[in-house]
Order: sequence, then C-alpha cells, then structure tokens
Amino acid sequence: MGNGASSSGVKRKRVPTLYIYGLSAPARAAWMTAKAAEIPVRLKYIDLFKGEHKTPEFAKINPDMTVPTLVDGDFTLWESRPIMQYMVSKWGGKHSYLYPTDLQKRAICDRLMNFDLGSVYKTVTEFTYPQLFQGKPPDPDKEAAMKKAFEYLNRNLDGGQRYMTGDDLTIVDISMATNISLTEIKGYMMDKWPDLAMWYRRMKALPYWAECNKGLYEWKTPQ
Repeated sequence: MGNGASSSGVKRKRVPTLYIYGLSAPARAAWMTAKAAEIPVRLKYIDLFKGEHKTPEFAKINPDMTVPTLVDGDFTLWESRPIMQYMVSKWGGKHSYLYPTDLQKRAICDRLMNFDLGSVYKTVTEFTYPQLFQGKPPDPDKEAAMKKAFEYLNRNLDGGQRYMTGDDLTIVDISMATNISLTEIKGYMMDKWPDLAMWYRRMKALPYWAECNKGLYEWKTPQ
C-alpha cells in the first residue's frame, strides 16, 4: 500500500510528528504555532528529566537530542524557530500572517526572532534556570541583563501596536511569550514595563495558551 493511503484506497494527508517536552519554552512555542495555524500534528512527549532524549532511538531521529523536533515524512528538523518558520511556510494557508510572505514583513520577523534567541531567551534562561534547577537565589547581574531585554520589548510596543511586529500575531510573539513565561514560575512581575505586561496578558488570553503551556503550570504548582 502506498504511503499515506488508507485501506479504502483514499489517500490521507500526512500528519507531521512534533516531539516536545511540556516545560521547554521552545517546544511549547512550536506547539503553539501549530495550534495558531491550525496545523494538525502528532505530538510525542520526550521527558528530558528521564533522559528520553538521549536514547538511541531518539538519537537516530535527532542526533543533537533536543526538543522540539519535527518529522515531516522523510524530513526531520529541529530548533524551534526554523520549525515554526517551516510549518507556517508549508501549511500556514490562511494563517500565513504568522510568518508573512511579504519580504519586508518577514525580514522584520526574522530580525526579532534573532533578538529573541540572542537576548530574550538567553537572558530569561540565564536568570531563571539556576533558580529552577539548582535552587540558587536570583542573580542581580543576570536579572539586570534580562531587564534590558524587557525594556527593549516595551519600547518596541510603545506605539500602541497589539503585537511585536504590528497588529497581527506572528511567530515572534509566540516564541517570546513562551520564553518570558518561565519567569512566572518564580512569580516575577512585569509591572515596570506596562506595554510589555499588557502584551503578555494578551498572549495568555489566546484560546490555545492554557493547553500548550500546561507543562509550565504543572511545574509551577508544587513550588
């Protein structure tokens, strides 16, 4: 029987597989992108704390042994940002605004996705991870670096726009919001950055936020 064919002979649309871990901000971002773009995915959970990403079976899929990982037929991709870009570019359809096809709008998304990786994700994880996983107290220097990133984002939203690139939600917002959500576990407040705080509340009001970020809040509960 040919690939994707059912027993009735009707060809079915192939559903990609997305490997995630619930606490991982990048994995949550990839899942949220699939939800936002109404892209069906088959979720497979990899428990990082149990070392499931280091098994020989998963290493054959992704030799870097990281999540998220996307498998689309015989094509495998990892790292959240290219996964998000790939999914919307291939299957986004009416939701292509999430990663615009217009070259200039896409360039703005790419610029902010790079800022997210090099500044938002970097500073948030450097501030929160030692507290979450090593029981260390907050590091003032790491917090100061994170604050600079938050100040930049607050200025970016200062014009009254709803989202980071304008009035349309994009993968930039999704990636940044899942990263910033890590600060919630320790009850970090963003009152100093009112535009950023309003944007974050808007992101949390998305209909799929609770489902895709369940792993974050399950981690938060026993703290």
